[in-house]
Amino acid sequence: DRDNTILGIVSYAWGGFGAAFGPLVLFALFSRRTSWQSALAGMVIGTVVLVLWKQIGLSDKMYEIVPGFAANCFMILLVNLLIGQKDERVLQEFDEVVNEIKR
Repeated sequence: DRDNTILGIVSYAWGGFGAAFGPLVLFALFSRRTSWQSALAGMVIGTVVLVLWKQIGLSDKMYEIVPGFAANCFMILLVNLLIGQKDERVLQEFDEVVNEIKR
């Protein structure tokens, strides 16, 4: 059974890291609106989708990181649109970093 090999277990673990944290890193770097609420919602839904995808047995059709990553991105976008980043300190720091990079 492929799932019980070292490679299968490591693949599942890396899928979990990618589905939970990959979109968050990208949105934190490139989206001014990303908040802790959208980060948390994205991490939770990405992980849940990854685990469900594996448990349902769909991993044979598509690697579970793909739907987990997509669900995480969708959730971060949705929460960003509904709530957004309201902390002025975070917005100011984001803008300062962007301006520093542009120099």
